[in-house]
Amino acid sequence: MITSDMGTGGFTVPTCMRSDLGDDGVLRSTGNTSITGCMAMYPTFLNFQPGGAQTPEEFGTNVGCVSTVGTGGCGFEQQLEAILKAVSPSAPTSWTADGYAPPTFFRGSLGHADGDNLGFVRDNSVLALIPVTDEEDCSALDPELFNPSSATYGATDLNLRCFAHAEAALHPIQRFVNGFLQLRRSPGLLIYAPIVGIPTDLAPGPGERPNYNALVGPPGTRDERMEERVDPMTPSRLVPSCVTDNGQAFPPVRIVRVAQELETRGAGVTVQSICQDSFAPALDEIIRQIASALGAACLPRQLNVEADGSVDCDVVAVMPEGMDCGALGAGGEVRTDTDGNALFEDGNPVCTLFQRVPVREGGVKQVPGEAGWYYDDFTEDVQSNCGSGSVAGQRIAFTSEPPSGATVRLECFQSVQSGGGGEVEIGTFCDPMAPETSESSDPNPCGQGKDPAGRDGQLDCDAVSRTCAVPCTNDSDCRSAGLVGFVCDRRPLNEVDESLMSVEPHNFCVNPTC
Repeated sequence: MITSDMGTGGFTVPTCMRSDLGDDGVLRSTGNTSITGCMAMYPTFLNFQPGGAQTPEEFGTNVGCVSTVGTGGCGFEQQLEAILKAVSPSAPTSWTADGYAPPTFFRGSLGHADGDNLGFVRDNSVLALIPVTDEEDCSALDPELFNPSSATYGATDLNLRCFAHAEAALHPIQRFVNGFLQLRRSPGLLIYAPIVGIPTDLAPGPGERPNYNALVGPPGTRDERMEERVDPMTPSRLVPSCVTDNGQAFPPVRIVRVAQELETRGAGVTVQSICQDSFAPALDEIIRQIASALGAACLPRQLNVEADGSVDCDVVAVMPEGMDCGALGAGGEVRTDTDGNALFEDGNPVCTLFQRVPVREGGVKQVPGEAGWYYDDFTEDVQSNCGSGSVAGQRIAFTSEPPSGATVRLECFQSVQSGGGGEVEIGTFCDPMAPETSESSDPNPCGQGKDPAGRDGQLDCDAVSRTCAVPCTNDSDCRSAGLVGFVCDRRPLNEVDESLMSVEPHNFCVNPTC
């Protein structure tokens, strides 16, 4: 959570308390103590783990305490610049795109992702950027724009300067399109989902693309409510683009144009209205975008494909409260035990999603048309998003997304393909209490195995799974080992199994899709 206050170039401006850098894109850790139950301070960012000590309700309360900042504050709102500074590192990292060029900000300062905001952006994670604002972006290239007595802009009312001098004084939107895209190694792991002042009837429905012609088409052709024009009744402001009982919002043309550009370059995008009676439709669409990105999560190695094109795996969904397997339609069915009894986990129905086999047309594999899931090792998208050098990409993909709130897991029943070569590899059985040996038939042979990058001596025995695995301290260790799509499981071991506390090492690279 950040604010749009990036200061006013050092000039004293009404409503802007810190003229130099403002809140500067630093993640908020201050709670709103005017709300009952809110603390004064919180961690730099909030973290929720399903099944952990914190309930969803408690997590939601904490988010509200940090994010409730109101609509007051600095009148010059630099939403795009604040986001870019918050999530940009000062130098290339393991999670930035190749050729990453650190953006510079006011007075030559650099981004905070590897400084004040360290830890928020992680390897292989989906990064969702969600500006919630009733104003247009005013990310200033020329700080003179904020000078009340400016010789260049002084003839224009302060409230209208961002509109009247957008071309001359604001950063081009390409700064943010390129800046956001270079934060992920794959554009499919970036989601941009502004909730802004578009008219409610122009907000796209579930699964629909934004109508960019109506929102940001050439002046005179777009929806007239999205035209930026001075309000004749109140000449110090623009005509609102949408109005509610709680207030009004103004045309967010720059913010929407960033969405349009990002979508054409492969990012997940939706544009929703801040004037909607409820944010539920907006949040549902954002969740759908995140689910779609997570649905494209890469698998670390190829699966064994049967003669009919299927793989020996199940995709299982534990449905959210109040929903049964009927919500899957033709895409799944009730999962049963050997006696035919329906299965439940924590009182919620367990369903099996149907596997669909890719069809061949003209000798080329095609995405199946029936609802369910399929093993994707053939699309251009999976190769660009999941491939790594000479390693082919593969993933489990969906032709119909599981419902929001469902917990989905992949269960595969097959021997894994070779990792780095030799008899001992990731997945080989081991006994963590036995000494390491050089014989693959002994209880703990991990020391003689290779990781998928072909390096000797990189495996150790995972006491939880009792298999050879790659130990880690962070996600970059997994990438270095050649484990595309893996992350470092950094849970304290006592959260997994108290009896294993004496076993080292504790943390291993795991596949988040399994």
